Amino acid sequence: MVDVRVEPWVLPAQPELARLAMEAADQLEVQELHAWPEARKGGIGFGALPPFVSWHGQQGGRHHLVLLQAREVGALVPGARVAPLPEGWLDTLDLEALARPLARHPAWPGGASIHVVQVSSRGEARTRSYGEAAPEVIRAVLARLSDIQVWSFAD
Repeated sequence: MVDVRVEPWVLPAQPELARLAMEAADQLEVQELHAWPEARKGGIGFGALPPFVSWHGQQGGRHHLVLLQAREVGALVPGARVAPLPEGWLDTLDLEALARPLARHPAWPGGASIHVVQVSSRGEARTRSYGEAAPEVIRAVLARLSDIQVWSFAD
């Protein structure tokens, strides 16, 4: 079994994600950016979505960043009331625009894989990943956020 370590990650003030997004777009010759990640309310904002909370994970020497919506994580707490997110938000998310600058953040020597997780119900989650898949890292993060120890992925 591969050792998995996870911890909350707070986006540092520097470098600015807008600069990383522009550099990544230039390098890949992307003609136009409609959105890019930004520091917002202690999390990582993107477009009209509320900020994501982020967790850093390491598995086999590789870096992974797991992004979750706080509103959905709050729903894991029995009795919590949370405002719903837009229908189909995970499917319509521009994953490349969100992930490219985060994957090349200098906090991750050699780059990182980015995983966006939708908590659809207690014990069920959907994910979209940019880079290498890491279900063990995602499970470790979800286990740290709730009392649920067994998760199934709809994808």
